[in-house]
Amino acid sequence: MVVADMNTTSLPLSTSFFLRKWTRKCTKNLISAPNFLVFSYLDFIDSVFCVVYRYLDLLLEGEASPCYCRSKNKSETINDDEENGISETLHGRQKKLKEMIDLIEFVEKLLNRNKGFEAGYGDFNYRKKVGIHRLGNRWSDCGCDSCISWMKVDDPKLHVVVKEASSNAMGEDSKENTKTNSSENVIFIHGILSSSSFWTKTLFPKMSESGKADNYNMFAVDLLGHGRSPKPRDNLYTLRDHVEWIEKSVVSQFGLNSFHLIAHSMGSIIALALAAKHSKSVKSITLVAPPYFPSKDGVEFTVINSLTPKRLWPPEAFLSSVMTWYEHLSRSVCFILCRNHRTWESLVKRVTGARDVNFMFLDMIKITHHSGWHTAHNVLYRGVKQMDKNLEILMKLRKKVHVFMGTRDRSVPPDGGDKMKNKFPQVEVNNIPDAGHRSVLFNREDVLAHDLFQIWNNSTSSSILNGIVNWKNLSRKRKKVGIHRLGNRWSDYGCDSCISWMKVDDSKLHVEMQVDVPSFML
Repeated sequence: MVVADMNTTSLPLSTSFFLRKWTRKCTKNLISAPNFLVFSYLDFIDSVFCVVYRYLDLLLEGEASPCYCRSKNKSETINDDEENGISETLHGRQKKLKEMIDLIEFVEKLLNRNKGFEAGYGDFNYRKKVGIHRLGNRWSDCGCDSCISWMKVDDPKLHVVVKEASSNAMGEDSKENTKTNSSENVIFIHGILSSSSFWTKTLFPKMSESGKADNYNMFAVDLLGHGRSPKPRDNLYTLRDHVEWIEKSVVSQFGLNSFHLIAHSMGSIIALALAAKHSKSVKSITLVAPPYFPSKDGVEFTVINSLTPKRLWPPEAFLSSVMTWYEHLSRSVCFILCRNHRTWESLVKRVTGARDVNFMFLDMIKITHHSGWHTAHNVLYRGVKQMDKNLEILMKLRKKVHVFMGTRDRSVPPDGGDKMKNKFPQVEVNNIPDAGHRSVLFNREDVLAHDLFQIWNNSTSSSILNGIVNWKNLSRKRKKVGIHRLGNRWSDYGCDSCISWMKVDDSKLHVEMQVDVPSFML
């Protein structure tokens, strides 16, 4: 009887568990159904816009812009994507409606008599090798003075905001002869859809108020394709391109022999690549909300599906999906917003009555589609797989890497810092409670400024200590193998009697011999 009672009581429990599981599965299917319908429709619209833009480019510019709609093995792209830093996600965004791809190829065959349709992204590599930049913006991009001013310079460089040591004034791009020997240098790198304003409008004022910033030369850079920096249309905006432009515009331009790095979000990928390349010069690396994913095969698709999945809600997630998964629809969005950024700026001022528009909104609408599209795929999605390699280089050299993560970050995985520390125990991670992707800095600038000053001071002290230890080790090594460092110090006397021993191959102690001579020999 007891067994019977147990069986009868267990039946409702198993039934309720089955019902919960069935309800959860049905709910998931109901939610995924609208997703499938909407994004299938967007696949169709994007394929149509592909044909439309190719025809308009040919009509208005005489040459059709290449795109990534077709499969990789059929398109005229760069042969070795791995070598040139091209993301697999550009060609791997499979459309649900394969018929649309067939439609694109049919139209291209129909119009292939025009030379404009023979253009491919492979041409960019040749132009880059010979140093030729294709000037002029596309008809769908903005042509205002602030957007094309870089084209009027023979040797364009990134826009850099400089705050010199022992000065409260900010200079812009004119500090070519900045003296960096007696003070520390710090390079600030922003994330995607942002600019140097991310640092100069928030952290710079707080650091100046503390008075400690007088000992530092601070360089806030606008990344290639962002803010007031050049936006060349013949560049694929790879990780290597971003690093090279920072080298040319900051490291070489200002003659920085040593520097600290601080970066936010996607800028962390660029900062690690720059630090690994200049490992002897970098003193410390601080990463704020980095998008870290352990490197493995297929990580690029893991990143794009994790950071920007195809979702209808919330609205910002849907907009991110359109901008990263649909090449031609995102170009349409940029045509409406970015090409007319001055109109939107004045409209926002009238509606809100504000004198100045929020810098984050301006940064977002002042990019071009070409620069934003390629930076997202070639740096954010592909660059992640390079982070482990660069971290290994820095860890071997015992470089200090500090990470600040918000526990409520919805833009990147909030456990990314912990995963990084699990793989690289030397990395120091600071998880900020109740902080998001941007609020890890906003509203807590004072705290972050204090932490940064402490990191920079400690890294400088440890560099001096490491130098003393290395000198002692070198002295012991020389002593073992019998190597002496010749030459006297500047504070020592250098007369012939003092340095005569240096002129002998096998130097020995000076010895005087006195011999008694017999008297009969005198």
